[in-house]
Amino acid sequence: MQADWLQGLCASCLEHADAAQTLAAINPWSPCTAGGLAPPHPDALMGLFPQLEILGLLGAGGMGAVYKARQRDLDRLVALKILPPQISQDPAFAERFAREARAMARLNHPNVVAVYDLGRTGELYYFLMEFVDGVNLRQRLASGRLPQDECLGIVLQACEAIQYAHDEGIVHRDIKPENILLDRKGRVKITDFGLSKLLGSAPQGVQLTQSNQVMGTLHYMAPEQFERPLAVDHRADLYSLGVVFYEMLTGELPLGRFAPPSQKAPVDARLDEVVLRALDKDPDRRYQQATEVRVKVEAIAGLAARISPEVSRRLGYEYRSKTTVWGLPLLDVALGVDPITGRKRVAKGVIAIGEVAEGVIAFGGMASLGVIACGGIGIGVVSVSALALGVVAVGGGAIALLGSEGAFSLAPIALGELAAGFYVCGDHVWGIHAAGRNVQDPAAVAFFSPWAQAVASRVNAAMPIVVPLFISLGLLPGLMSKMAQWRAARRLKRAHSQGNP
Repeated sequence: MQADWLQGLCASCLEHADAAQTLAAINPWSPCTAGGLAPPHPDALMGLFPQLEILGLLGAGGMGAVYKARQRDLDRLVALKILPPQISQDPAFAERFAREARAMARLNHPNVVAVYDLGRTGELYYFLMEFVDGVNLRQRLASGRLPQDECLGIVLQACEAIQYAHDEGIVHRDIKPENILLDRKGRVKITDFGLSKLLGSAPQGVQLTQSNQVMGTLHYMAPEQFERPLAVDHRADLYSLGVVFYEMLTGELPLGRFAPPSQKAPVDARLDEVVLRALDKDPDRRYQQATEVRVKVEAIAGLAARISPEVSRRLGYEYRSKTTVWGLPLLDVALGVDPITGRKRVAKGVIAIGEVAEGVIAFGGMASLGVIACGGIGIGVVSVSALALGVVAVGGGAIALLGSEGAFSLAPIALGELAAGFYVCGDHVWGIHAAGRNVQDPAAVAFFSPWAQAVASRVNAAMPIVVPLFISLGLLPGLMSKMAQWRAARRLKRAHSQGNP
């Protein structure tokens, strides 16, 4: 906890003060030796928030300080945000806080950080918010320029959140990588909606940094936020989103006379128009709704991004057991489309179930690969499928290296209605040694001795039940996925028809 908190102090504090003395002496929002105020030490907040266990400082800036905490009664992790102390000196702030903060608390969207509680304790105004286990976009960008698919996925989810907030009458005014959170599942969560307006801080939100550091809020603000701060509307958020989009695609900020993204990085040239329009200095020539941005990006991204986060979850499912054997999960179930790649999910495990399955025992719709493979198309040591390929194959069409049985069967030893091979037994047969209605070769009759013929007849009798059963088991995951996609597509179409994308 001490290390977490110390990273909120300036370098001068750390250099000129003994850490232990600093921890003991700092009171809430104490003066910092480099100027400004240092965020409170977690211990200083315990008396103000007895219902919380303050676990450490997550970050601090012009909008306040954020702490990781645990609600004792509910045993859940939360984020505690305390606002800068100077705002309490504004006599109009209490009224503005009551109005704007309640509007923020009403936001309920999977891509917006939820506000659980808000109010004032002592001299501190605070928010208690959803804790997002992950990183912010700034931290993600620090690892290098993002792949195009990942950029598009982030922008689409951000559009969902921004449009929702705008529909609720709330403008963010401070869209930047620090306020875009990414959880461990890749979901986007935008935080601090409406906080800039609540603090009355259009100009105050500007943060200049040293030349060797990443620029802060300044370069994400729309021109009208400086020129006409009282006339700022929701289109300012779309400009800021355009800056973030450009930065994700190119690794740079769009400063001065900047080049289109496709001239700076290997990205789809069709994105140039989207980004440049979002960055138009004239709000009237900019996109007017976040939905417009989303539709344009969807058309470029294709299936990988053509679905909202909610619908994408309905289009696919994946379960991977924690137990592993030979480095593979014991059970892997994967259905539908991966929203990041736009490709079908592939199940890979000791037992694999999916539209495409690869495993020791594999049940797949389009194809399966395994020691035992069942499905529409099965490739395995033992394959029971509509089209079966393997050492031993059973199915509607069966091709094997050793033995096969099926409506059409091809193998050294083949049984079936139509069978071809070396030793062949069935209705209509072709082979070196064949026994069937059309031919009776003594060698084949001897090979398929009475006991072998009895076994073959029983196998043939069981096939009408066994083969459809195993094929159905293989096709079932694909059918379930198709049904889920059909329902999700209908829901998405209905939402669009109602003007609620």
